[in-house]
Amino acid sequence: MAPVHRDAMGNFGLDLDVFALRMIVRTTGLLEAPATLPPPAPAAPAPGDDVPLSAEEIDAAFRDRYIPSVSWVRQAAAVLDARQTAMTAEEIEAFLAGLTRHRTRLGARNGPEQSGLLLLGDGRRLALDPLAPGLSAMRRAIRKLSKPELVRRAEHAAGAALDAARRAELDAEARRDAEFARTARRAVVRVVPFADEPQAAAVLDVGQRSIRTFLGREMGELAGVLDRFDVIAGIHIRDTLDALGLGADRRGVVDLKPPKKSRRLNGAGRTLEITPELLITSTTGISRPLGDPKKVASYLAGGDPSKLARRLESDVKALYAFYHYGVLQGYIRLRWGLIDEGLTTEWALPGDVSLYQQLKSASETGTPVDLVSGVAPGWAEPWARARRVRILELRFNDVLVAEGEGREGFVIARDEIQAVRLAPEYTEQGATPDRAWREESG
Repeated sequence: MAPVHRDAMGNFGLDLDVFALRMIVRTTGLLEAPATLPPPAPAAPAPGDDVPLSAEEIDAAFRDRYIPSVSWVRQAAAVLDARQTAMTAEEIEAFLAGLTRHRTRLGARNGPEQSGLLLLGDGRRLALDPLAPGLSAMRRAIRKLSKPELVRRAEHAAGAALDAARRAELDAEARRDAEFARTARRAVVRVVPFADEPQAAAVLDVGQRSIRTFLGREMGELAGVLDRFDVIAGIHIRDTLDALGLGADRRGVVDLKPPKKSRRLNGAGRTLEITPELLITSTTGISRPLGDPKKVASYLAGGDPSKLARRLESDVKALYAFYHYGVLQGYIRLRWGLIDEGLTTEWALPGDVSLYQQLKSASETGTPVDLVSGVAPGWAEPWARARRVRILELRFNDVLVAEGEGREGFVIARDEIQAVRLAPEYTEQGATPDRAWREESG
């Protein structure tokens, strides 16, 4: 099970690109230390009773609080202490009402004349009596109310700063991943007769859209060619790389072998053998995607290089379509009889743009897209069967689309979509293209 893999000799290794290992590394902090909360600062000493209340203390004490135990006089005295200016009773009441509705209000029984804390001046404006014997007790009471809220606000601010730092880290990581996915050199490889005994091979360069075959003495060049790629995909590709002396534990290795060997069909124990050919045909619709081993062996033994080269090129094109679907959709399909299910893949690079992301972006921006559905696109003209559509609604299993300016839509099953790109003219106008597969659109 991921992230552990086992080779043909029974040796175990780590798949360095799978999600499970990335999560282990991230959560344990083995790769790099994530942003963390700084140690709490030493608590500042509480202000003395001779220090006036601050605006922050007043807000923390009263904001949206239920404070019936604090008389209106003390509330008014606290406001005057913090604002350091004379105010009418009505102005104080309006100020306090803006902080909370749940409190003791100004009234006939609790007006300013009920306390020695307040002085009444010209224009019936109230001021705080700095010599009032109850001033220190008022300040202590208000500070007792405000302290827990001030602590909570400080912790919230620190948490928000940490979240912002972590978001910045994730955004920077996403940008690095997207750039690597955009520039990574990818190859799809087909070797025969066996992965651990390669005698002939074909290498498909995804970015250059070129195929090169290696026959006979040319096999000596294969290792050097593959070593230039960042991502190498193929069936039992680790055995191939090990046989070529490239190291099976390198980064960017995508094994296209079936994720499981069989599927149970019924309670009687009948099972379906899951072969690469079955999965490739189920996923891409390509019939006979890989050459018959007996015919390939005869080509190798008989020294028929032209037939062998054509067969290898056909095989690697089918493997490319298979790999492309797995990157785009995040799974491959198993179809046999009444069975039609998806098998999860981890073939995409972290910065690759999924089908869902592309359709969602097109839906939100109204940008037309070209879709190829059904059988995988042809190699020579990958967009010859594409339909240009607008995304009307993105749903769980399908997508509602419309062609042209028409409003009447039709449904395309999402698992039938083999390729997608923005309409080229919109790409030229500056819209964000399908980054993962922009090479394919030319």
